[in-house]
This record gives sequence, C-alpha cells and structure tokens, in this order.
Amino acid sequence: MENMQYEEQLRLLDRGEPGEILELLLRISQQASHDLQFFNHYKEVPISSAAEVLYLFGNTLVCRSNPTQTRALKASRHTIIRSSRLGHDVYASAEYDAETDEITLSEFSYVEVLPDRRNTLRVKIGGLFQVPMEAGTTTFTAKLKDLSLGGCALEVPDKSLLGNFTYFYLNLSFDLKNQPEAQKIRVMARLLRFESTEKPCRCILLFEHDRRSEDLIGRYIAQRQTEIIRELKD
Repeated sequence: MENMQYEEQLRLLDRGEPGEILELLLRISQQASHDLQFFNHYKEVPISSAAEVLYLFGNTLVCRSNPTQTRALKASRHTIIRSSRLGHDVYASAEYDAETDEITLSEFSYVEVLPDRRNTLRVKIGGLFQVPMEAGTTTFTAKLKDLSLGGCALEVPDKSLLGNFTYFYLNLSFDLKNQPEAQKIRVMARLLRFESTEKPCRCILLFEHDRRSEDLIGRYIAQRQTEIIRELKD
C-alpha cells in the first residue's frame, strides 16, 4: 500500500494469499445479484456507485462504473471496493482507459476505513479562502483547506504565529445561496494536531460551536458538496 493516497485514513489489514482477493471479487461479481460498490472521495466528498466487473486479465480486474464514479476514481487513481459478501473493505489501485472506458484494478488489499474518515463529512475548499485567526492578542491570516462540521484544516504561514496557544478564534465568512450578504461568524477552535510543520504549516482544529456557527457551517458544507457533485457530473 505504498501508493495509497489516503493512508492516514485507511489501515492495512491483510493482503491475503496471492490472487485470493482477486478471485473472491470475481466470484462475487458472477453471482446473479451482487452488490459490489466502488467508494471514493472527490475533494473530500464521498462518492459511491455500483461496480460492473467485465473480465479478469492476468492479476488485474477490468471494470466499469457510471461517469460520476469514474471521474472520481480517475482523479484519485485508487478505489475502495465494498460488498456485503466481503469481510472487509478492499483497496485497489486503479487505472482508467478513456478509449475503452474501462477501469483496471490491481494491488488488492483488505483495509479498514478509520472512524474519522468514515463518520465525518468534509469538503475541500477551492480557491483562496482566507480566515483571520486570533491567537491571544495577535491576529493573522490563515488559508482554509478543508472543512467539516467538527473542524477544519488550515494552512498557517508560520507555526510560530500560533505560539503556545491551544485555543483560537476563527473569523469565517460564507457566501450562501439566497443570502444577499456574506454570513460571518467568530468560532472558537481547539488545536488537535499538525499535519505539517514546514512553512507554511498545516494544522487541524476542532470547533467549539455555538448554535449559529454550527448552523452556518453545516449549510455551507451542504452547498459546497452540491457544487462538487455538480462539477463531477458536468
């Protein structure tokens, strides 16, 4: 699983015996009614659709899915395969051939999707979304990279700006549909961890919500999710 893009959200369980997972997937696909599904994240939005297995080629499985799933899979170059007949989710590397509209799967492994990834809907933030961030009496600007109802990922110009603080105030402004003006909130957030300490550093924070911040962030996530899915379908 050296090439696994989401290795921090997936735990490798077992690669199985050579050909074991491949044979099991093929056997499931040959049943009259099967529930094989592809599962991917596109800009942090979960996308899941039925998997159509076409044929076995060497140690690979050649498949198709609908256009939305195919675009998500093409972007990530891997997929998670799910079925009620599988004891665990299966990770596979994926290559898409535009000429044949076929997806070739290889390098199969049993994996567990960790709870943080499984239970929290998050969206990737496009463009430059600047967030004034308060650390004590100091205010500086960070960049919002992704957002969930529980927290966010921020890119901070320099880790030293955070000082020794654990709690910060974030000043967020959302352009919501059917709202004539940007909706602004000031929400407290607790530093959970650093994903990178280089310049700029990337950190994960958890929100300490009030009712208004939870409502506005939830509405913005729903709006952003709709935009991302529309982008996949266009």
